[in-house]
Amino acid sequence: MNLSVRIGAALIGLLLVLAFLRSVFQVALINRQRGDRLSRCVGWLVYKALARPALKRQSYADIQDVLAWVLPLYILLLIVAWFGIVQAGFSLLIWSFQAEHSPLQAVIASGSALSTLGFLTPPGTAGQLLAILEGAMGLGVVVFYFTFIPGYQTTIQLRQVKVAWLYARAGAGLTNFTLLEWFLLSGSSDWNALWEDWECWFRNIAETHALAPILAFVPTVQRGQTWLAAAAVALDSASFYLSALEARGTSSAALCHRTGVEALRLIAAELADRQDVTEARRGQHLTRSHFDTACERLTALGAALKAERDACWVRFVELRAEYEAFLSNLAESLLVPAHGSLLLPLAVADEEAL
Repeated sequence: MNLSVRIGAALIGLLLVLAFLRSVFQVALINRQRGDRLSRCVGWLVYKALARPALKRQSYADIQDVLAWVLPLYILLLIVAWFGIVQAGFSLLIWSFQAEHSPLQAVIASGSALSTLGFLTPPGTAGQLLAILEGAMGLGVVVFYFTFIPGYQTTIQLRQVKVAWLYARAGAGLTNFTLLEWFLLSGSSDWNALWEDWECWFRNIAETHALAPILAFVPTVQRGQTWLAAAAVALDSASFYLSALEARGTSSAALCHRTGVEALRLIAAELADRQDVTEARRGQHLTRSHFDTACERLTALGAALKAERDACWVRFVELRAEYEAFLSNLAESLLVPAHGSLLLPLAVADEEAL
């Protein structure tokens, strides 16, 4: 066999193995955004395959039933891609070192080592050493499978706890200021604790969903609920608190608002390349009448509002402009209906009038 051909095959095989190791390390160990191109491509393919049939569903709950397959298909396809890269790389290495003279036998020997079945170990020291190394990588992929699935599920559950908490307090349905209304009705006075709690939630989804964007697509356990609507309500409530309520010590609310805006910005940037799959799904913007209705409702619940209503409205619009585009972009990517009471919720009275 031509020596240059064998050297070329060995180099290609080595590059494939290194590409596998790089992908695994970036997915499992290196905490950096846009780290692994392979896992992002796999996630994009899974999303592309599920988005079109999901959009044909009649309700958001039915769309969620389709998107529930995103995570399992992503993990399965990523493991298949990793196994394929490793097997191709070691097949070339085994053949180039002449541990197996037939390309087909090299592929079979590589599969034997990768699956740890050991039914065909290449003869010779070089082939046996390659088999040991490949078998270790195969075990590593299996360990990843059993380790990261619980980790992903835990991340979703932690996100879900706060989402379910908010929906449970929404009664008939979420509105922009459900969080404020419930807090006033509860009789509590510790605003700082409320905003610090939601700041922690925003920080958690920023760290997890920006590093693993596929998690953003995973729907909540309860059908019809969505973490994006919870984020919208929390940010709208913080914006109203900062702009219209007579309150001291607004630093916690401001930090919650800033953290939430940054979280949505990071996640929207990670999902930006997938927006071409969906049709435009823009929601209705909050109008002055919605804002005034909220002011009257919250005043009736005992909230002390600032006297300059026009200035409050201008400040609220400024604060909401910081994240409104991110909400719309994420709604398109995540197939969340951007109207009614799911993403950009309207006050109940106004919604009925539409």
